Amino acid sequence: MAIPITANNNNLLGILYISLAILMLSSMDAVAKSLVTADYSSFQILFLRGCINLTLLSIAMPFLGGIKLVRTTRFWAHGLRGLFGFLAPVCFFSSLTSLQLAEATVVFFISPFVMTALSVPLFKEKVGIHRWSAIFVGFCGVIWVVQPTSEIFDPAIFLVLAASLSYTFLMLSSRWLGQTDKTYTIVFYVTFWVTILSAPVALYVWQDMEFQHFIAVGGMALLSLAGNFFIVKAFTIGEVGAITPFEYLGLVWALMLGFFFFDEVPLPHVWIGMAVIALSGLYMVYRENKKRPAPKEEQA
Repeated sequence: MAIPITANNNNLLGILYISLAILMLSSMDAVAKSLVTADYSSFQILFLRGCINLTLLSIAMPFLGGIKLVRTTRFWAHGLRGLFGFLAPVCFFSSLTSLQLAEATVVFFISPFVMTALSVPLFKEKVGIHRWSAIFVGFCGVIWVVQPTSEIFDPAIFLVLAASLSYTFLMLSSRWLGQTDKTYTIVFYVTFWVTILSAPVALYVWQDMEFQHFIAVGGMALLSLAGNFFIVKAFTIGEVGAITPFEYLGLVWALMLGFFFFDEVPLPHVWIGMAVIALSGLYMVYRENKKRPAPKEEQA
């Protein structure tokens, strides 16, 4: 007996890819927080990370298909995606100078709800009343964490919101460009554009780096490169509505990394908002699994 390739199977593989990506990118955020709190500019970090990644991608190119991998008819579309790829980390990393890692990550998780909502007009995917309800509840959870009318409100939240919206369009464009371009091509160009866009400010605010901090940026480069490859693969083969809820694994990693490396313990309102957002995401996963028929077996 053999199970044929179906949308269900593609979604399962996409979920595996996105889970690996979130682990890597959460670890990268923790490294970034250690660097920005050591007074290095987010622009300098992004520029160095981009230079390292472009070097690694260039070394790998001959083994993956050669120069043809960077040929594309959608150069400026990649440029627009690169702008989102630049804005998302520069805003998020900058917010970490005053926000806890878990707090920033919780607010950042407005993006899966926006992605699921936008998958309807952009990719003609079906989102029923149950998932729309989960999206609404998830937004309420984000507002509860932000506490916009309280004295504990931190303006750095706006940086996280900007990062989250930029990330939303970055991920949606992965699915769009993935219909014509290879994963390597998409990752190469977002890396290229992020490096170019960060260079002017990075060179202006440049600070000499201690060796261990330079190694840390190298680690960020490897984590971001692998994470981006897995993200593009996930959104290329799976449905947006099925994949995005699994990004909530980032909440778990943010809590653990923030506690063990920065002694951060979120305030009660953050825990409540986190629970609301996570439960909303898990409910979307439940609805996704319930509405799909089990894959049929075929004779081998």
